[in-house]
Amino acid sequence: MVPNFMKKVKSVNQLTLIARRYPGFVVKCSYGVMVVAFTVLLSSGIFHSYEQQIVQQQQEVYTKGLKIDKFFETTFSNVNLLRSQAEYFLKSTPDVKTQLTTYNYSKRLDKKHNFNLFVLKDTDIGAASPIFTRGKDTNLGNEVEMSLSLTPLLHPIYEQLQIKGRIRYTSFAALTMTYPATSQVSDDEIKIFKNVINQDFITGGMQKNNSTRETYLTRPHKDIFDQGLMVTATSPIYQRDKHLGNIGIDFKLEALNRFVEQLGGEHSLLLTVDGEVLSHYTMKTTSVISLEQLVRNPAVRTKLLKLLKNARNSQVTIDGYVLTHYKLQNVTWSIVNVTTVNSLAKNILIRHLPVICGVLIGFTGLLLISIRTIDKIFKKLDKARIIAEQTNKKLKEALNELEVLALTDKLTGAWNRRHFEQVISAEMSRASRHNQPLSLLILDIDYFKSINDRYGHQIGDAVLVQLTHILKQNIRTSDVLTRWGGEEFVILTPFTSVKEATDLAERLRLKIARASFKIVKNITISLGVAQFQTAENVSNFLKRADAALYQAKHNGRNMVAVAPSTLDTWIQGVEKNI
Repeated sequence: MVPNFMKKVKSVNQLTLIARRYPGFVVKCSYGVMVVAFTVLLSSGIFHSYEQQIVQQQQEVYTKGLKIDKFFETTFSNVNLLRSQAEYFLKSTPDVKTQLTTYNYSKRLDKKHNFNLFVLKDTDIGAASPIFTRGKDTNLGNEVEMSLSLTPLLHPIYEQLQIKGRIRYTSFAALTMTYPATSQVSDDEIKIFKNVINQDFITGGMQKNNSTRETYLTRPHKDIFDQGLMVTATSPIYQRDKHLGNIGIDFKLEALNRFVEQLGGEHSLLLTVDGEVLSHYTMKTTSVISLEQLVRNPAVRTKLLKLLKNARNSQVTIDGYVLTHYKLQNVTWSIVNVTTVNSLAKNILIRHLPVICGVLIGFTGLLLISIRTIDKIFKKLDKARIIAEQTNKKLKEALNELEVLALTDKLTGAWNRRHFEQVISAEMSRASRHNQPLSLLILDIDYFKSINDRYGHQIGDAVLVQLTHILKQNIRTSDVLTRWGGEEFVILTPFTSVKEATDLAERLRLKIARASFKIVKNITISLGVAQFQTAENVSNFLKRADAALYQAKHNGRNMVAVAPSTLDTWIQGVEKNI
């Protein structure tokens, strides 16, 4: 019967005839073809979706790991900056002996936060711990002055912290400095120093435990002010070969947990190399929990502990679990995602259920629609696609034009403040990361108001346009010329030292002074120059350049003034006080 049936299938007309004679058989065959095709498509789709979800999970963990690495890199850089400043002070300041035996000092450094510095009494040192000693070579007065020398750096560093923290210095001479101050220290001084002994904030920095004198991250420890568990990025401070104490930045474990949560990615664990869980989305307390409490499967737990100790970055499947592991670069911690294969498959089915239903409906529809009708539909869709692509191209061109207009000054064609604020943040980050120079010029037309008053605003605008044209012709394409407001302009010069920027400013000043302007004839400009310094924010960078411009104006105009560095200003202040 089958051979006879196959012989009859010679054309579309024969198929139509067979369908009319055997409608039940044709329907069954059609549904059979549909089910087979649907099953193959579904299996292929689920497998592809599973692979995509595995890759996506790996990308989420690695992205979070890179963000946490960046956070610790910045933190360690700030700690090293504090240490360098402290050791510079100790090296450059004469070691004058003082008879200081106790000290308690508190000062408000900004609108919100106090700075606190105190020294334990000689009579209380023995009650705190044998680790705190004051021998003949102890100079408390010098350490106090060293601590006070750090105050200009405390607020800028604190403002950079992505997690609420606290900057702290603790000395083996029973001296401690905190910013922001937790509270006024009164009767709990001995207790505070006893709490210090239980941390590797200070003991981990000893020569026997840290012979390379590197900055390191402590294990979770109890806060000396009884504010829960903390972790500290800390570095030892040496005066020649003598270890005076440690300086660092404290972070609450609770705040670190919230920070990791905010970075995104479900079910991520922040683990120490020994398997202590520091952060997890289910943690509601500030205590450290063990890996066993979260991962019940012994085989998975054993494999995970091996990854923490040996592997760099990896993703493995074991006993029905997918383990995605990223080892942080700056600390001995890891970011790990532990997910069951069943939960991944369940998520795929739930996520793609509408697609599955759509495919089923689509196959059913294809059995009912002729090839000709489908061809017409696809031709119309293709025509609509071409029209949509052309429209989209025009929209993109219009958007690009609008974006340029939104970032430039309408009168002069120079960049505006919005573009400048985007560029300067990126350039400051690059300069800090690669240790490359970055300088800023602020210039102002001398007596511009008198030009407007005498010739009118149209002539004043023409002067601004011609000035912009001259400036553009005499700077590099990589330099960012911005109209800051009125007759004031800013030029950001990447890869440029303060000396090179000063030479550029002088050349521009001479060019403008020798140029002939319509109606007005001659004008002059005054310029202020500043070089970016590590750990400096945008506001301070601009403020120093603006102060230099003011100095040029004050000194008689038509000249260039250079802003001194923050360190030079501080040294001049110290020398003046001395």
